Amino acid sequence: MEQIPVKYERHIFVCVNTRDEGDACAGRGEEIVKILRDHVNSGHTHRFNVSKSKCLGHCSEGPTIAVYPDGKIFKKVTLADTEKIIEEFL
Repeated sequence: MEQIPVKYERHIFVCVNTRDEGDACAGRGEEIVKILRDHVNSGHTHRFNVSKSKCLGHCSEGPTIAVYPDGKIFKKVTLADTEKIIEEFL
């Protein structure tokens, strides 16, 4: 095993999990990923990363995002919330 330095100042994980039954983050989460990635990529900076994630444990209250190293989890994230996420974390 070899440890390497952390590459990003902040890493945001967006749940895009699908489920056979019940609520899931998939469709709405994918839209949030696109908006956040477009913002990060438009800045030509590699200080931040946005990744798709499987279940973050809040399916009925999704989409859910996790922000690290801040250790924050947000549930019920809407497309309108992406602007606040960009302002505060990216």
